Amino acid sequence: SAFHPNATQYTLHLGDGIFSFWRQSRKRDQSIFCIHNISDSVQHLPLRNINLVETDSWVDLISGQAFDDFGVTLDLQPYQCMWITNKLPAS
Repeated sequence: SAFHPNATQYTLHLGDGIFSFWRQSRKRDQSIFCIHNISDSVQHLPLRNINLVETDSWVDLISGQAFDDFGVTLDLQPYQCMWITNKLPAS
């Protein structure tokens, strides 16, 4: 639902070499942080810089990695993408 054409979208400024945007569903129950390393080098991104709501459960839709320690730093490999969401799609 966060990718609905009428959903909210904002571009995030998380540093050189990273293209990112945040989408939120119209009901505001799903957020997705789309983070893309657009460089040929590793990009380090503190998870706290993304401003995830710490009371929600967060998971990367691409790798399935769950995030429960908001003090970690993401090490994005060259050209790696992460789509971090608080709501998994219904199966």
